[in-house]
Amino acid sequence: MAKRLSQKRPLEMARKRRSRRLWVVPCVIIILIAGGLAAYFWLPRSYFWRLRSYFLRPQSVEYARPVEETPRWKAGPNDTVAFADTMVVQAKNVLIGLGVPPEVIKEVRLSKGEDPHLRWEVQSKVPDALPLALCNLSLTHLAHELGGAVIEGSEDRRGNKLWLRVGLNDKQTNLFRFEKIKELERLAGRIAIVIDDFGYQERDLILSFCELPQPITFSIFPGEKHTAWIAQQAIEKNHGVMVHLPMEPIDYPARDPGPNAIFLDYAPEKIAELTQNALASVPHAKGMNNHMGSRLTQNFAAMKTVLGVVEKRGFFFVDSVTSSRSVAYAIARDMGIPSGRNAMFLDIVEDEDAVVKRLYRLAERARHEGTVIGIGHVKPYTLQALQRMLPELAEQGFVFVLAEEAVNEVESK
Repeated sequence: MAKRLSQKRPLEMARKRRSRRLWVVPCVIIILIAGGLAAYFWLPRSYFWRLRSYFLRPQSVEYARPVEETPRWKAGPNDTVAFADTMVVQAKNVLIGLGVPPEVIKEVRLSKGEDPHLRWEVQSKVPDALPLALCNLSLTHLAHELGGAVIEGSEDRRGNKLWLRVGLNDKQTNLFRFEKIKELERLAGRIAIVIDDFGYQERDLILSFCELPQPITFSIFPGEKHTAWIAQQAIEKNHGVMVHLPMEPIDYPARDPGPNAIFLDYAPEKIAELTQNALASVPHAKGMNNHMGSRLTQNFAAMKTVLGVVEKRGFFFVDSVTSSRSVAYAIARDMGIPSGRNAMFLDIVEDEDAVVKRLYRLAERARHEGTVIGIGHVKPYTLQALQRMLPELAEQGFVFVLAEEAVNEVESK
């Protein structure tokens, strides 16, 4: 009997202890809810916006959803005709990307002769500033991507002429002939790099962006703790400054643009006031682009109000293109505001090598289009990619300009 009692007692005591815990949990929950409600109604609303922004903003980047380039088509074992035709089209793009003026590239369709697989010859003059070795390397890489290879190649002793035979499975399909011309100038594209979301990061990271030797443009959140300090650091290092204006995204509240953002249901007077306050709060700023804003930038009336303030202050405007349906750039141009569009986000994939690839793509577009704007964010991997690539692209002849210069260039065309 004593043995049974000794077994039951610990069980009863355990239940008593558990019952106490069950009472403690709801009491704690009730206290927390009551305290939270009291704080919500008694503390200033701006306190909650800033607290929420502090925790959410690092994950709140809204990117445009551009159509990514599809992987290059790759030839099968018997696709000699398709390989030859694709090679000649892609090779021209590669050469233009290297700085060869398109008007000096000549494509010749070859008649069937001794080699029935040889379909195209590409003849091109090459600027003296462009190494033929780089042409060789780029076309070798292209042929490999398409499933083929450079079968044979030769360069004269002076390094002024190069010819290559390219093919598929040892069948020659394309012939390339290049000749250097001293009088021919290499195309040089103009690139403006805008870095968004400055305002709340560690100072060491901010100062590292300031130390980039090529000029970039800092797009800074208004009203942040470090807003004025960042603007001053950027100006002292000959970088540009613009306002990063928060706007309503399509998927709000899943994505929160942060404090003092402009929402579509605001009255025009409130939209104008918020825009004016934001533009006035970033020292040295000369322009503005949107943070998020995929919903707002699609609305004509709201953007007309925003851009009316931009026009009055004499600012320029860059449409971040967070929505493919954005009307912001078109409205700005109609209003005569110096304006530009984001050609691509550089750091959609959070990886240094991925950013490097995007920078190469941006440079190719600069060769074709003359002047382009690319947007990145204050991230360590973005910084590392810029540190690697900006000097290399500068050596290739690309000119880095501030966003202010890029929009003026676009405006003058």
